[in-house]
This record gives sequence, structure tokens and C-alpha cells, in this order.
Amino acid sequence: MEALPKKKILNRLARLEGQLKGIRAMVEQDNRECEAIVTQLSAVHAALENTTKMIVVAYLEECLQESEQKGEGRQEALERITALLLQTRL
Repeated sequence: MEALPKKKILNRLARLEGQLKGIRAMVEQDNRECEAIVTQLSAVHAALENTTKMIVVAYLEECLQESEQKGEGRQEALERITALLLQTRL
């Protein structure tokens, strides 16, 4: 997917990776409050959803352009897009 803002997505994924490592460290500490861990998990969940949306939007744009170039009908493009959206649970 060339249309993806690759650097931006990689930065977000690296940030998510760091957050997850931080959560793991929190869990390993016996004195960390559950509320703090859940708060961090919620933040990771939201960040992952936003990253997924960014990738899906880029895919949608690419899919439509590709369909036009191939001469595919609108229905074929909509089927591919719908299948992807159903997988992402957005």
C-alpha cells in the first residue's frame, strides 16, 4: 500500500509497542494499582483503533484507485471494502 503514510504509521506502532512494554512492567510490579493498568490499556486500545482507522482509510483510497485502473465495477470495489471493514470491527 503505497498510499499509506508509512512513517506516521510506523511511529504510531513504535509508540504502541512502548506503551505495551510499560504496561507489562506495571503488571510485573506487585504494587501497581489495577486502575492505573486499566487506564493504560484503554489508552493503547484507543491508539490502536486510531492507527487501524488510518490504515483502513488509506486502503480505501488505494482500493478505489486500483478498481478504476483495472476497470472493475463499483460493486467489486465495494465488496472488497466491505470485507475489510467487517474484519476491523470499526
